[in-house]
Amino acid sequence: MSDVHVLRIEGLQWVVERACGSEGRLLFPNREAAIAAGTAKAEEHRVDLIVHTRDGRVGRRISFGKEKVRMHPSCARPRE
Repeated sequence: MSDVHVLRIEGLQWVVERACGSEGRLLFPNREAAIAAGTAKAEEHRVDLIVHTRDGRVGRRISFGKEKVRMHPSCARPRE
């Protein structure tokens, strides 16, 4: 299970998405609504919530009991 990110995309919309893109994006008209939805998703899956600033930098990271596995299996690259 990968981290949940809240970030701004084109225009004024905010998006909640998983780090490896294993699930679809959820769009919100404002940052507050996106943070609320991202918090619920991160709590449910016990992963980190990463909230980005308007310019894309990491503004804050909140951990909800993250498991020791750092990467979702579908994101891992096959070893050569």
